[in-house]
Amino acid sequence: MIIQFFIKIIVSVISLIKGMMVTIKYFFNRPITMQYPEQKSTMTERYRGVVALIIDEKTGKHRCIACLICVRICPNYSLSLEPAVDEQKKRYPAKFSLKLGQCMFCGLCVDACPTTALENNKEYELATYTKEELVRSLLP
Repeated sequence: MIIQFFIKIIVSVISLIKGMMVTIKYFFNRPITMQYPEQKSTMTERYRGVVALIIDEKTGKHRCIACLICVRICPNYSLSLEPAVDEQKKRYPAKFSLKLGQCMFCGLCVDACPTTALENNKEYELATYTKEELVRSLLP
């Protein structure tokens, strides 16, 4: 019993020293401070921001064919799309909106799109004063 008590004390002291070593290592590093409104942070390459439609450079239109795969794969139904058909019998989205308050930025809609019409942009300033501003239309 007494031996186990001293072993627990020794293990506790060792774990305390390990934790303090991590703290001491970061204590001597310089702090990274940004003056936020003037300086904006650069997002990493794999950052997943707000979903946006890609505009094709050749045609000047978006690539979306209104197949509704992105709407079906969304786990919390934050995308809504209303398809329409033009004169040449091609489908296109008449309304395409994203509810930012529900979106978890998982990127499943971007991965599932067969025409690569969706992408995650680097926008990170998403604060609003009302809930209505959190519903965004993805169409230009």
